[in-house]
Amino acid sequence: MQTKSSKFIYHEPTPVKGWGCHFDSLTELRFAISIMEDHAFLRSPVSMYFHPGTGQLAHFPRGCFLRYTPDFLIRNYETKQATLVEIKPRAFEQESSLEMHQHIANNYIRTLKFDWQYKIIFDDQIILTEDQLHQYNDCLKHSDKNRHRWFEEYYKRVTGSKTWSSFKTNAELDFLMRGW
Repeated sequence: MQTKSSKFIYHEPTPVKGWGCHFDSLTELRFAISIMEDHAFLRSPVSMYFHPGTGQLAHFPRGCFLRYTPDFLIRNYETKQATLVEIKPRAFEQESSLEMHQHIANNYIRTLKFDWQYKIIFDDQIILTEDQLHQYNDCLKHSDKNRHRWFEEYYKRVTGSKTWSSFKTNAELDFLMRGW
């Protein structure tokens, strides 16, 4: 007897937004907290335009093409390994769009000759250390409007950077995109 899989239904996520900072959900925030000590990261790094039937990539938007934007580009400071990351809830695992997005992302990486890998990370795979979990819980105590301020302070404390911004310097972008 075959079981019928039901379509995944998104519940309204809690975004974390502020000047130069935007996470679509608390899961994305939790992921950023988990990697920021060891990785440089860029939020919504690239948009890929593709034909929904063939998966053919386009370098710019076209009429019938769709857009796919992965959640993060991360690069390990020590190993220089780069990963294009999509964050999803575990319940989304069987959705057919994941396979299409993986195909599109791998085509994009191969076409532009990046040294990246593509990876889908499910919410239950994001593991925080005890200190990170304490910090994350501290963030949750703040109102939705103040969480971006909390993250900016946390980012400065962990990375030693003066500011958190989605706008990176040329050197930071070179490192993230090419590992230089």
